Amino acid sequence: MRLRHEDGTLVHLAYNAGVHPAEDLENLIAHLTRYAVPVRKRLGVERMGVGLWLSPSVADHLTADRIELVRLRRSLEERGLEVVSLNGTGGRNQEVPGPDWAKPERYRYTMALAKILAFLLPQDVRFGSISTIPIGWRRDWPADLHSIASRRLERLARELRGLYSVTGKTIRVGFEPWPGCVLETTKQALDRVGGIDSEHLGICLDACYLAGGSEEPGAALRGLADAGAPVVKLGHVHNHMAAACQELPSTRPVLEDTLTAMLSGAVNGTAHIEVETHDLAVPLRAKGPGALVNMIAEELDWARTSLTALGLRLAA
Repeated sequence: MRLRHEDGTLVHLAYNAGVHPAEDLENLIAHLTRYAVPVRKRLGVERMGVGLWLSPSVADHLTADRIELVRLRRSLEERGLEVVSLNGTGGRNQEVPGPDWAKPERYRYTMALAKILAFLLPQDVRFGSISTIPIGWRRDWPADLHSIASRRLERLARELRGLYSVTGKTIRVGFEPWPGCVLETTKQALDRVGGIDSEHLGICLDACYLAGGSEEPGAALRGLADAGAPVVKLGHVHNHMAAACQELPSTRPVLEDTLTAMLSGAVNGTAHIEVETHDLAVPLRAKGPGALVNMIAEELDWARTSLTALGLRLAA
């Protein structure tokens, strides 16, 4: 969904479609029909955003066959769906992240996603976002891999600049800090990524992670403001006050604080917000598509209500 702030800023709200993963293009399109379209209709909107998770094999297929890429774009348009963001974890599925940033496969996969996203972006949208892993697992990260990963990130930034020169689309890659990884905090992510290319490389903030107290949200936002690094995407937003997850802290304060900081200009970034409900959805899959559709629709409606409470209005 698109929402607009009174200052004209356009905010894109979507849900992470990795909640119903597909390992090939046929199933990807089928899942959009089975889940995304009923969610859109339940919300009563003509156009709805989805954050796609594409496996490496699907990404390779789409970059090798432009006809198939056109087919995916038309399938989205015909279903009233749009894509401005991709989940770039990779791997066999969303729960098993792929190679770390010291390996060439990670760079190739991410650039494949960038090219796909530049093609899928609606004509009137200039920015696309891709979330990626926090470099790698700390336990598997000897010191000599730092320089290898840094060179790959520098090459990634160069290629993203080149992609912009060809397509006119700015694709930003956001590194998402996570416990146990090379980048555990926003500060660590800024130290490693912030100085390379602030237009194309930035941070993906996990609202659930911040709300859980692993990192103080205010300090994280101040660090982003001081560094001038962009928030590429605000993800893992969902209604922790719902009956299914009352034991978890609400992500609403993080959503409000981050969006307020971005709209005020204190923090740079792309106003992409993604509802992620994977942990809640796993037990629902056995109950059939209807249960999952209901949950996704409820979470998106909660996010929409939270955003309109901040003064945003639905945009055409």
